[in-house]
Amino acid sequence: MALQNAVYVPSAAEQAMWLTAPERKKRPWFDHEHDPLRQPTPTHSLTRRQREDRERLKAYFHINDDL
Repeated sequence: MALQNAVYVPSAAEQAMWLTAPERKKRPWFDHEHDPLRQPTPTHSLTRRQREDRERLKAYFHINDDL
């Protein structure tokens, strides 16, 4: 799968399910747009309100990080 540029290795059951799918869509293990391991979006493009909301959530859930 690494040589085919896959995002993750699907299980045999997942591969079988996609082989029997009536629609031939792009397989999720080749979807780089929704890759869970991709770099996070930069926070400098957030609006002031979004930054404030994040700070409120961090305070509410007692999250102490510098991200």
